[in-house]
Amino acid sequence: MILALVAEASAQGLSEHRACQVLGLTPRTLQRWRQPVPALPAVPRPRPVNALTRPEAAALVSIIRSPQHADQSCRELALSLGQGIPAIPVSHVTVWRYQVALACNGPRERQRHAHPLGAPDTDWVTGPNQLWDYDVTWLTTLERYHFLYLYSLLDHFSRKIVAWLVRDTFTSESLRTLWDHGLLNEGLLEVPRDQWPHALSDRGAQMRAYSTRQYFEKLGIAQLFSRPRQPNDNPRTPAPPQVRVEAHFGTVKTHPAYPGQFADVPEALTYFTQFYDWYNHIHPLTTLHTALPLPPTRYTRVS
Repeated sequence: MILALVAEASAQGLSEHRACQVLGLTPRTLQRWRQPVPALPAVPRPRPVNALTRPEAAALVSIIRSPQHADQSCRELALSLGQGIPAIPVSHVTVWRYQVALACNGPRERQRHAHPLGAPDTDWVTGPNQLWDYDVTWLTTLERYHFLYLYSLLDHFSRKIVAWLVRDTFTSESLRTLWDHGLLNEGLLEVPRDQWPHALSDRGAQMRAYSTRQYFEKLGIAQLFSRPRQPNDNPRTPAPPQVRVEAHFGTVKTHPAYPGQFADVPEALTYFTQFYDWYNHIHPLTTLHTALPLPPTRYTRVS
C-alpha cells in the first residue's frame, strides 16, 4: 500500500526522498521492501531422539484399541506401558495425542469448542423401543471409598426400565451386558435390526470407548450423545414432565424405602429387584395415570 502511494506521488513529480520524509520513512526502507524475499532452502526436520519407534507406536495403538484397556485414561495407559514387558517409556500427553488421532477417547479436559456441539435430536421419538437412555450411578457401601455401580437402561418414551445391573466396577463390558439384557427382555432379537432402538448417553469414557462403539456398530445401533456437561440434553419430549436418566436416579435415591448404603452386590440386587418391580408395574410412568399408588414397604437390611 505504501509502495503504491510513493509510486503515485513520484509519477506526479514528487521525489522519493520527500515522500519518505512525509511518511516518516527512510529511503533504505523502501529499497528493502522492493527487494524480493529469498526463498529459504527446505531443510528436513531431524527425528527427535526420544520419538517412539515404529514397533513402539504399533504397540501403543494396539493397547489403545484393545477392549481390556478401553476404560483406562491416558495417564493409566502411559503407566501400563512403562511397566510392561518390554517397557515403553511414553508420556500421557503422547498417549492422549494418539487417542485423539484414533478417535478412541479424545480430550478429557474442560475446553471451549470453536463450534459448540448441538443437543441431540429426540423429537422423532413417538413410541416405545425407539430410543433408549442409559447411564450409571454410584451406590454407597458400608466400606469407605468403595462404591457399587447401578446400570440403568431407560426407554425414552415410556420411561420403563428395560434392563438394569449392579456391579462393583464401571466398565464398557458391563454396558454391553446391560444392552444385551435389554434386547432380550424386550424380545427384539426377532425384530429386524433397522427397528432396534437408538442409544442415548452422556460422553463418559466408557460410553465413548472403542469397544463400546464397536459393539453398537456391529449391532447397527446409532449412538447419540448429549453435549459436554449438559445433563438436560436427554429429556423426554414433549414436556411436561421433563424426564431423563439423571432424574430417574433421583427417583431411585429419594425413594422412602431406599436404604442409603449396601453391604455388597447381593444385597443391592435384592433391593433393586423389589424396587424395579414396583417402578415398572405400579409407579406411574406416563401422564395417563391419575393417582399415585402407595410406595412399597420400607426395605430393611438383614444384618
